[in-house]
Amino acid sequence: MGGKPFSKQMLYKLLHNRVYRGEIPHKGQFHPGTHEPIIDQALWDAAHTIIAQNNRQRASETWQRRQPEALLLGLFYTADGEKYQPAFTRKPNGKCYRYYVPNRKVRFGADASLAGRVPAEPIEQMVLTQVHAALMSPEMVQSIWDVAREKYPELTEPEVVLPLRQMGQVWAQLFPAERQRIVQLLVDRVTLREEGIEITWRDTGWHALAGEMRPGMIGAELLELEQQESGAEVAA
Repeated sequence: MGGKPFSKQMLYKLLHNRVYRGEIPHKGQFHPGTHEPIIDQALWDAAHTIIAQNNRQRASETWQRRQPEALLLGLFYTADGEKYQPAFTRKPNGKCYRYYVPNRKVRFGADASLAGRVPAEPIEQMVLTQVHAALMSPEMVQSIWDVAREKYPELTEPEVVLPLRQMGQVWAQLFPAERQRIVQLLVDRVTLREEGIEITWRDTGWHALAGEMRPGMIGAELLELEQQESGAEVAA
């Protein structure tokens, strides 16, 4: 006999309706019924094991999509100029390990590049530390103020310097996506050398950061936070 094929929705309802297990609902509870089940316990358990696994997988994929992109995406190079790209491996226990891998290894195999893969978290933390140090540097703050004074003469020095100081102080508490945005704004290139990393700064990025100190931008919020904290210290 021809019939209508099962849709995903129909199959989902079938595999979640305990009536098909030979049970009947009563006051929010299910009890053994007098009718014959059309799904036996083994099939029910197997199906729900698969459903649970699929739900965990979907949750994991959703979590991955919500994460910011790799901090050094498009910025990270080997000493001989080969670009790294982000990659990850997932263990059977579900734990994810992130790396940066030379492009040639990804495209042509493990022997295509002399450079090895680099664990992502340590190298990203090194870059974040150097960006933080730059934001806290009096020389860099003075440089940003010089740019801001020239491009935005309506700004006063406290309106620029205090938010920059506050940004440095709350750096570790910024959302990962915001720290990534600032890194992408300020850094032109990160080169991995034997002695460590070398950062090439993006001059236009520091100029753009100076522009963010204007009213209505992130600098205004940081200035307000700085003033609130200063007021609280005076009151104490």
